[in-house]
Amino acid sequence: MMLANDTRNAPATMNALERLSWEEICRRYPDEWVVMAEIEWVNDTDFEFGTALVLAHHKTRKEASPSVKAGFQHYTEVGSFFTGRLIFPAHERLVP
Repeated sequence: MMLANDTRNAPATMNALERLSWEEICRRYPDEWVVMAEIEWVNDTDFEFGTALVLAHHKTRKEASPSVKAGFQHYTEVGSFFTGRLIFPAHERLVP
């Protein structure tokens, strides 16, 4: 598990949680699952938000699950989102 504020083998910029925009998160953690808290939502109808705290980042969604659970020990709202392009299996793209 790679926590965003894990200081082992991490650059100095990762020593404390930072508020980041989605663009900054995608640039810093490309093609990864990020676990975020304190999300400043712009509205209730889509994914648009101002900034959020990145608690952890992982290569797979399954690896992110324990970080989401741990995040709920400290925050009331925690989410896991993928910073890359999601590709769905071909059978899910077929329209009857």
